Amino acid sequence: MKIQFAKTFPLFIAVIAFILCAGTAFSQEDTDPKKRLKSGVAALGYIGGEAHDSYVIKAKEGQKMTVEITWEAEDGNRAEFSISRSANFFDGDLVNFGEESDQGRSWTRTAPKTADYFIYVVAHPTANYRITVRLH
Repeated sequence: MKIQFAKTFPLFIAVIAFILCAGTAFSQEDTDPKKRLKSGVAALGYIGGEAHDSYVIKAKEGQKMTVEITWEAEDGNRAEFSISRSANFFDGDLVNFGEESDQGRSWTRTAPKTADYFIYVVAHPTANYRITVRLH
């Protein structure tokens, strides 16, 4: 069976383009500025769709950190937060310890080391939210 190069060349280009595009999707960079939070001071925002809001707070080793989120409930919307060790939202380096309560609206943990912790807020479909972090 003989395959002619001219017939397979477009397929070859399509496969190469797919591989290159897939590689760049996995290395997506988060260039959104991170808003520095202070303990006990609430941050207000509006978010939805594919977007996220980014916050950062420095916790010292042994400090207890509590994160709470509320939002204006409309048509079944939901706001959520995640906590990461990474400044890149797309990195997925989420902290895997701590305790959730109030159906994910509150989270508490003790910082294992002094570091910046990044908090990312998303909503579906959209939400006006308030997030507060307390260090004690």
